Amino acid sequence: MKNTNNAITNNALHPEGFIKIDFDPKTTLQGEEPLLNGYGLDLTNTDFIKYQSGNLEAEVIGGINTIALTRFQVMLKISRRPQLSAGDVYRNNVDLYNENNIQHFIKQASIKLKLESTKIADFIYDLTERLETYRKDKTINKEEKPVIPLSSDHEQKKTAQLLKSETLLEDLQSLLAQSGMPCGKIALKLLLIALSSKQTSVVHGILQGNAELTSEIIKTFSSILPPETNRFKTSISDSVLYYAPNENYWKNKVLLLPSIDTLGKKNTAITELILQGQVNRLVTENTEQGTYRASNKSVNGNLSFISSTAKGYHELMNSDTVMALPISNPNAVKEAIATIEIKRFAGLLDEREIQNNQRRLQGLFREIKSMTVINPYLEQLNISATFNKDNRLIAQFLRIINLIALLHQKQLTVIQKNGANQIEVQPRYMVQALELFREIWFKEEKELSFNVSGTLNRIRKTLMKDFPDSHKETDFLVKDMRAKLKVSPSSLARHINILYDYGKLERTGGNQRDGYSYKVTSWNDTNDTAQQYETFKNEILAL
Repeated sequence: MKNTNNAITNNALHPEGFIKIDFDPKTTLQGEEPLLNGYGLDLTNTDFIKYQSGNLEAEVIGGINTIALTRFQVMLKISRRPQLSAGDVYRNNVDLYNENNIQHFIKQASIKLKLESTKIADFIYDLTERLETYRKDKTINKEEKPVIPLSSDHEQKKTAQLLKSETLLEDLQSLLAQSGMPCGKIALKLLLIALSSKQTSVVHGILQGNAELTSEIIKTFSSILPPETNRFKTSISDSVLYYAPNENYWKNKVLLLPSIDTLGKKNTAITELILQGQVNRLVTENTEQGTYRASNKSVNGNLSFISSTAKGYHELMNSDTVMALPISNPNAVKEAIATIEIKRFAGLLDEREIQNNQRRLQGLFREIKSMTVINPYLEQLNISATFNKDNRLIAQFLRIINLIALLHQKQLTVIQKNGANQIEVQPRYMVQALELFREIWFKEEKELSFNVSGTLNRIRKTLMKDFPDSHKETDFLVKDMRAKLKVSPSSLARHINILYDYGKLERTGGNQRDGYSYKVTSWNDTNDTAQQYETFKNEILAL
């Protein structure tokens, strides 16, 4: 007799005439609840996977094995629903890849449950297809476990000596330079920022400068981070943050992108993650059936972000968690990169020594553990006045102090309090934070480019001409100033953002749609930042 059922016709009959029913997760109803996932399985507890069809329910006790893939040994429990008595259950070990095993299981279950063997066979084969698809996906998406090379006793001793060195920051700068970094000072700043991924309060860094230089710095720095922490990507889409290979993919990691200038307006999740510290969205998704449903998407885990911009300014820099790191010595960095490349092509570069130093730094990074950092000296310093009440700079300064203390944890007394390890900041760490990031805390006017400095002087002259008696207290709208200076909107907007970032302008009102108003805060060409720096440094040294 001719069979018109294509699904059955295209499948071979199993022994004893049982029909194998194909299961395709793409055609299975999708949903948010565990019972309605793509496999049709209840995965609420993966040690007790459940599946129900008709009046039969299966439970895989102990979960499934993802190591020995040539076998599919499970402890399978099958019961009738509703279960009228304790006897309406059959349990046994079965290898779902062994046909003799399966046939024996079907026969015994049929006798125990008083059901036709064909019905149980259909149920078992259907369950097998679903479990197989689930196991395949689980194998592909299982959490990575990078092989961490064991350090020799000699290497461990050298790492311990380095972490206990009284000149730890200077020694690290030297080691970073010997690891292929074109600038040890920039590398040390990036290392401190990367260490924040171990803490609950993360810090991000954006290098400012020539794209060729900054991308080379970030690429080389990625070799210094341990593979299990490093998330170096040349580009990234918005959705990849949600659909990570595993749930811990972004947890306590460092995401490195050569440039944020290439990110489009659709990459809002990264911006949201950096500015707000988390992503938690309710979005609309299109199902396989062509309908729509609401879905909650979130990104969890402490993720530190390191990238660069060639535009001088980026909106992310408005956040107190984002450190803007200008390349203040571009010629020296460019020369160092060229020298390394020339030596490499000439065969004069000791690649083995560089790799050994990179492994030392990776081992050092692993040795640093998450700890609570307490600063008992803050009340003795007038930090608010020193930083002109700039909350963003104050927050960044305090975070860097804590990260320097975290780096020195092997030299400090660790106290157990409320179930967590705790260390205290030393005054010298505050001086080190002040000196290492000086160009961020105390930006001098001479650091501005010629064009930006020229725009500031023209704004000053315009205000002094229009308001000779009150120019220092007068606000101005960007669009009004643009008409007076006769410059392009994009150029003036970029210059205004840089001047605002340098503390030369103060935003006094407005909004993004109608435009912002500003007030000039710096009227003297001879900046007193050097004196401000020395005064605050002496306050710390007096503690």
